[in-house]
This record gives sequence, structure tokens and C-alpha cells, in this order.
Amino acid sequence: MFQYHEPESRRLFEQGVIEDYESTTGVFITANSAEEALIWCNAIAQEVLWHCNDDRSLDWKQSGYSCWIESDLETSSWGHCLGFFQHVLVGEMPNVDAMGTDAYVSWQKR
Repeated sequence: MFQYHEPESRRLFEQGVIEDYESTTGVFITANSAEEALIWCNAIAQEVLWHCNDDRSLDWKQSGYSCWIESDLETSSWGHCLGFFQHVLVGEMPNVDAMGTDAYVSWQKR
């Protein structure tokens, strides 16, 4: 799981329309260790932030975002959307076009 933001929600936050602009999504990463998975998750999260905002100057870590391993997915609040999360190996970038809010809304309609 990791946090990032999209431009529309950030804009609404800056205008005082909404109280939170951060988005969260997930990806299944096959790795040799939890540490290795988290390191790769950071790389994926940075790419998603750049892609969603079309701005490669944004720094995911400097923005204060985080990633984590969800220990029990079946009982977590993510159980309803596990099918949305992509599966990758360490070093393999997921399809970032299929990770943002628009992709999630489209996935829900299917």
C-alpha cells in the first residue's frame, strides 16, 4: 500500500473545498523480503506520483508519503478492491495508467 496525490484533489484541497487530498492504492510485490518489497514499493509510488501529476519534479518522499505492507488483507478495509491491485516482481513496474482514481472508477463499473 502507498500514498500519493492527484492534481484535482490537490487543487480542491488548496482551495479549501476538501480536507484531504491524499490517495492510497496498492500493489502486490513478489520479493525475497519485506524490506525489498518496501524499497520497490517506494519506486512504484514515485512513478505513480509523477505519472498522475505529469510532473517529474515532484518528490514522493519529500512530500511525506509512505508505503507499508498490509498484514492481513482479508480483514483490512482493502478486501473489496484486491482484484484491482496489480501483481509485479521486484524490478517490474506495474501499468501506472491502471493505478489512479480514474482506473479504479472504471474497474468498479466492470
